Amino acid sequence: MSDTFKIGISILFFSLLIIIKPVDAQNEIPADFCISQEEYKLYNLINEYRKALNLPKIPLSRSLCFVAKQHITDLIQNKPDTNICNFHSWSDKGNWRACCFEKEIKDKSCMQDKPKEITNYPGTAFEIVYWENKEANADKAFDQWRETTAARSVVTNFKGWETYSWNALGIGIKKGFAIAWFGEESDVEKVTKICGTQTEIINEPPVKDDEPRVISASSGRYYIIFGSFNSLNDARKEVMKYIENGFNKAKIISKDNKFRISLSDYPTKESASKAKKELPVRYKDAWIMPF
Repeated sequence: MSDTFKIGISILFFSLLIIIKPVDAQNEIPADFCISQEEYKLYNLINEYRKALNLPKIPLSRSLCFVAKQHITDLIQNKPDTNICNFHSWSDKGNWRACCFEKEIKDKSCMQDKPKEITNYPGTAFEIVYWENKEANADKAFDQWRETTAARSVVTNFKGWETYSWNALGIGIKKGFAIAWFGEESDVEKVTKICGTQTEIINEPPVKDDEPRVISASSGRYYIIFGSFNSLNDARKEVMKYIENGFNKAKIISKDNKFRISLSDYPTKESASKAKKELPVRYKDAWIMPF
């Protein structure tokens, strides 16, 4: 593992047993709790990435943000990640159950139950962790998670995470750490404040958007492009035609003041090239754009 950064990721599974909450659970989140603009940026980067993959937006969770920030503080101040214990470990210095989380640990409830232990969040959740030996920020954390198979799979519900439906996302960033928590249950907390602003993010299920998706953030995928427009309205009219013709994943790529029509997109150049060859002859002028 590099001296510059470490990536923590745990693949956890829900227990079918009913778990009794500790007696000291259900801490109240301070009334003045807020997340930074950098943390909110990371939240948006994750959802922009999901949008590019035709995945639904995950509502911001005040409770999971609080858990993420509490864990970072514990990692910085109490350093439970020693010897065989990784970044998902928790010290005995807080109002939670302490545990050494290691790769071969069998009881994984210590980590996934933390939201229920220290907040009113009604379910279990799963954590990904980024660390480097200098100040972390949203862009660096997101780029590393996107390039790491295990973390990317959690973010995009892929490779073992297909059956999970994320309805809550919490973010924390401080010093060298960035942490994201993903939960299936909707948060009982309905408003998350952005520090230093009057902005309050309402926690509610995303409204279904029947408009063609417009992608403006890079997702590291390969798009089969067929058509480019100077006007977004013109691009929307055109992409609807392709959707009606069976290209269900057609979308608009907004880049360099152009609005390009993507018929479909793929994780690798090879898979995109193969798909392009299989298109009907009338799409012979289509080309592949990495973005």
